[in-house]
Amino acid sequence: MSPSHLSRSARPSRHLGSIVVAAVIVGICAPAPARARDGRAAAPNAPTARAAAALKSGRYEDARRLAESLGRRGSAAPATVIAARADMALGHYERARERLESAVERAPSDLSLRHALCDVLALRGDHEAIKPLLALTYDDWSTRRIDVKNADDLLAVAAIVRLDDNWKEANELSRKAVRAAPHDARPNVFWGYLFLEKHAVPEAETSFRAALAVDPDDADAHVGLATVFLRKRYDLAAAEDELGAALRINRRHAGALALRAELAMDGEDFDTAAALLAEIRRTNSRDPRAASLAAARARLLDDEAGYQRERDAHAAVHPGDGDFFAETADILIRHRRTDDARAVAEECAAADPRSARCQSVLGTTLLRLGEETAGVEALRRAWKRDPYDARTYNLLELYEKVVPRMRTISTKHLSFRIDPVARVAIELVVAPYLEETYTRYAAKYGFEPKGPIVFELYTNPDDFAIRTVGLPGIGVEAVCFGRVIISSSPTNGTMNWGMVLAHELAHAFAIELSRSRVPRWFTEGLAELETMSARAEWTRHAERNLWGAAHRGELAPLGALSNAFVRARDAEEATRAYAEAAAALAYLERGFGFARIRSALHGFATGARGLGVVAAAMGVSGDDLERGFRADLAARNSVFDRQYLPTETLRLPNETLRLPSEARLPPRGGNASHAGGPSVDPVASPAERADWQARVGLSALRRGDIGAAGRALETALATAGGLDRRAILFLTGERALALKRADEAREAFLKLLAVSAGNDGGEGEGGIGGDGYDVRVRLALAEIHRRDLGAAEAHLLRAIAFDPTSAEATGLMVELLGDPAWRGSRDEDRLRAIAATLRLEPLHADLARELVFGLARRGRVAEVVDAAPRAIFIEPGFPALHAALGRALAAIGKPDEAASALERALALGAKGDEAIEIRRDLGPIRLRREDRRRPPPGPIRPL
Repeated sequence: MSPSHLSRSARPSRHLGSIVVAAVIVGICAPAPARARDGRAAAPNAPTARAAAALKSGRYEDARRLAESLGRRGSAAPATVIAARADMALGHYERARERLESAVERAPSDLSLRHALCDVLALRGDHEAIKPLLALTYDDWSTRRIDVKNADDLLAVAAIVRLDDNWKEANELSRKAVRAAPHDARPNVFWGYLFLEKHAVPEAETSFRAALAVDPDDADAHVGLATVFLRKRYDLAAAEDELGAALRINRRHAGALALRAELAMDGEDFDTAAALLAEIRRTNSRDPRAASLAAARARLLDDEAGYQRERDAHAAVHPGDGDFFAETADILIRHRRTDDARAVAEECAAADPRSARCQSVLGTTLLRLGEETAGVEALRRAWKRDPYDARTYNLLELYEKVVPRMRTISTKHLSFRIDPVARVAIELVVAPYLEETYTRYAAKYGFEPKGPIVFELYTNPDDFAIRTVGLPGIGVEAVCFGRVIISSSPTNGTMNWGMVLAHELAHAFAIELSRSRVPRWFTEGLAELETMSARAEWTRHAERNLWGAAHRGELAPLGALSNAFVRARDAEEATRAYAEAAAALAYLERGFGFARIRSALHGFATGARGLGVVAAAMGVSGDDLERGFRADLAARNSVFDRQYLPTETLRLPNETLRLPSEARLPPRGGNASHAGGPSVDPVASPAERADWQARVGLSALRRGDIGAAGRALETALATAGGLDRRAILFLTGERALALKRADEAREAFLKLLAVSAGNDGGEGEGGIGGDGYDVRVRLALAEIHRRDLGAAEAHLLRAIAFDPTSAEATGLMVELLGDPAWRGSRDEDRLRAIAATLRLEPLHADLARELVFGLARRGRVAEVVDAAPRAIFIEPGFPALHAALGRALAAIGKPDEAASALERALALGAKGDEAIEIRRDLGPIRLRREDRRRPPPGPIRPL
């Protein structure tokens, strides 16, 4: 890029954009140590280094004091920048501006001073004052007065032109700054935040990781990487690791505290969010991110006066700041408060009418409300002003290239946007079933949502993700925005579409009936209740996991259960949150009746919050409701009380997949916090210490560290004096399995079976003796590796008896019975195992097909009638499944339904010999009905 590329005369005048993320992070562009020719830091000036270190660590008052002292000694520019950035961090924007304007007047060519002054002017929304500084920067570049090999100058120019929405040049200058100073973290940090603003998450991750490789103590980079983890897959555990690292470096880091407050609000923990925002404001009462988060919190709590106070107070500091409204609207959208988000997005567009971000937020909000014409127009306005935003680009590409090719079909209450290749399956199978489901829900809830409810069904997974969040890659199967439900197409065969779409449709009822104020745990549990009521196999099973959480004291209280969805550290914890919510709503329906559940939705619609709304609807106290639910759950899961279940009982407190290299024994009498590692109990017995080491070893195995598990086992053996503890035996067997030492594993687990009641060392892990689901499954695995299939089968049968809800055990049985060593002699048993698996986990297309066709070949028509709909709820467009169902229905004397199923098979594209055979089967059915006319296709119904 030649200097002329940045000439202002060569490009159209741009609107001065407001600071979004990077400018509120005070350390990114603080003065750096002098640089040698290779970009490495030269020996720093000690007083300057101390001031910069104080700024970096959040000791802003010290940084300002040290910098002011330096200024008196003659280090004018670096000292002024440090003092000004300390002032900015403390919210003293006027003082920072005064310092910098005086300094810039004395040294107008100093880019570090100009950059800092532009930042503080942006924080105050004074775009007119930025314009001459921007013009001067363009002129300096055009006349080659800027050192293109100096990273500090390049970074300063990038930051300044970024305020002019000149994203292309800011990106190129960031690239050059990184190349000019490969051993300086700051260019990569700035570049990473630039990428985040444009939703280029993979590139942002690369930049932040590169920055941390250079400087592991860069708090800004840690916060940036935390943001990446949340935007990629909402990996909360990884994000919390990075936020923890940032706050250890700078406990006052506004970006880290704000992101934690945002996460707290995602989990409906508004008190924690308020505390975190107060902590930010103790440092800077005018922090812009705290203002937008506080405004969103007030709006979510229906505190309109509080929202207006936050809005007006921020406008007094930064008038016309569209980012304030955009960030507020984004949070409201995540809480399904789309009508509120629309109102705020419209305020955004009015406050900053030329802001691309305001138009983008308005456009995406309108799309989620189903107002597509206005939404696309807003996105086009955003793209015209900012042609570098990945989310805007992706959505416009979707609406201009993909959506026009899609088709719309309608039922009485529903509308379906579909890929033409899926039309027949949606029209004949999916739409009729969902219309029936709608009718059932309308009768049950006593109202009909404003319609039509729109289902957008995408055959391309990336199109589904882009329609949902604007970016490819999303870790869910469907999303409900109220009257708009977006999903992968049922014809993809990757999900149980009946279960997923009935779940999302239930959300539409709960959201509208509660005026979008239903807490997440309640609406998720209610949707699970509806699906399990529709078909028994759609019940979510996590009973053993719930029992274990209750045993460990980790079961979330109902009042805080919404937070468990956000705080889930892995798939198991996410499943547990759904399962607990489902169990809670099932308890409410059994104990109090559905009418009272509906009353709770009405209660939330009034703006009332918390568990008290549910308790009042049930006519009990909140404490009684919690106790009753836990007692009911314990009684229903009591089958696990007399089993040895070390996978549930032998867990470290607050265990995550990112354990420290060494864990220590917690103190007696309480759950130690895992942050920083539990502390050693000096009076723990050798047996307790050995069990603790077993926990450490099992945790290491869960994260794949066999070496650490071996070291923990050695310590446990030395502490206990031998293999006489259940925990040590289990760890021995688990480690042996991981090392593929089947004989050693079998020996350890068989010793566990020999542990009798009253001979378990008095361990506090629960269970009687050493038998239970965990041990039996592992013995089966050991025997499979030893090729003793008969012994493996016996252990699996025992495991299934211990936990009849485990799809893991039945799935292993399916694999075992398909082993070639049986030479086909166990095919009948395998079909039974497949049926059992699909009753627990109806998600496997290949198994569902095998079951239906295997039963059909054996002439077991009644079982085909039961199994075929399960398969069709995974693959609605597979003709052979409908044909098998039709023949089975004919055989049991249901000619009308049989004819409909066979007609669907033909309509879905059965060809060749299969089509000839289906028509041959239809002939006798029509004769029996004394109706030679072609019968209309009928819907598939739950059987």
